[in-house]
Amino acid sequence: MNHARRPVPQQSFLFRLVAFFSRHQLSYLLRNSRHSRLLQLLFVFVAGATALGIISILAFMTNLPLLFPQLGPSAFILFYTPMSEQACPRNVLLSHLLGVGIGLLSLWLCAQAFPDVHLTDSSVLSWQREIVVASSMGLACLLMVIFKCVHPPAAASALIASLGYLEGPEHVLGIAAAVVLLLLAALFFNRIIGGLPYPLWKFDSKVARHFGEMAGIPANEITFWRQAAMKTFQSRRS
Repeated sequence: MNHARRPVPQQSFLFRLVAFFSRHQLSYLLRNSRHSRLLQLLFVFVAGATALGIISILAFMTNLPLLFPQLGPSAFILFYTPMSEQACPRNVLLSHLLGVGIGLLSLWLCAQAFPDVHLTDSSVLSWQREIVVASSMGLACLLMVIFKCVHPPAAASALIASLGYLEGPEHVLGIAAAVVLLLLAALFFNRIIGGLPYPLWKFDSKVARHFGEMAGIPANEITFWRQAAMKTFQSRRS
């Protein structure tokens, strides 16, 4: 009796496609290539340039204010140390929104107290303006620590807002939209292209501790026993 030969799953086109793609993800290449450092630097360059390039194109096509200086350092953290606590989506989004909110609040309160002072004039640096900048920076940093959403580039969001560079609601929404777009790019590059367990929202210390420099752990702090534990963990996962 002749039985129809069933296709082996490992021989299917979809399986071969997924296997091919998996072998070219950053996480696989870093474990199996002699040029892991070069590959990591190339990933940072391509991911950062592409993410900010896409945001720039969208800003040009829509004529919306989507480009802000703090996006640069945020992109560096998201793609160079994607597994660190500072790079998780929760910290990035909340800290930037917190910084903008504190900066605008400090500016508004000082404007109520000193209605005759031009706090948004970039050519004038008065002591009232210095109070706005100092208080917004201090409060933004303090609240980031209290709410455990530390992301250093967000301090620039507080500074920009307190200096009066956000001229209307469209600029505030522009910062929020730009940060969301940057996070979407981080999810795509870190999870799809990189093959990393980049968090969808909150930071997971149990996962991050196995990624060394990509989690913000300096190479000189990874001892021999920690390296052995990392290799054991990776071999069990593969």
